[in-house]
Amino acid sequence: MHCRKVIEDCKSAKNPKAYRTKHQAEYQLHDSLKKELQDLGVTKIPSSNKIQKRIENLESEQAATVREKQKLQKKQKTLDIIQQNFSVLLDAPEINSDLLPAKRKPVSVTRDK
Repeated sequence: MHCRKVIEDCKSAKNPKAYRTKHQAEYQLHDSLKKELQDLGVTKIPSSNKIQKRIENLESEQAATVREKQKLQKKQKTLDIIQQNFSVLLDAPEINSDLLPAKRKPVSVTRDK
């Protein structure tokens, strides 16, 4: 039985003193947990429904973040490949002249008067 339920059930018990004696372990656990939470500054614990909703929201956010991370990693990989290709081109001692466009002599254009 959960501590909170034991405490709540005591309020409606026919003999609260006997009920408390019977569930002394749960009361001790409840009291020690309550003290620990107070020492941490926690005064009110949200309902289990609110906690479950928060967990679902965080899981959804985490899934979206993981997808975004995967997209960014894919882009980073592409950029790394492009950078490697540029580095190879820049570090090449000679570029095959067949790959370069033929050099043209500058053409002088004059107008007839």
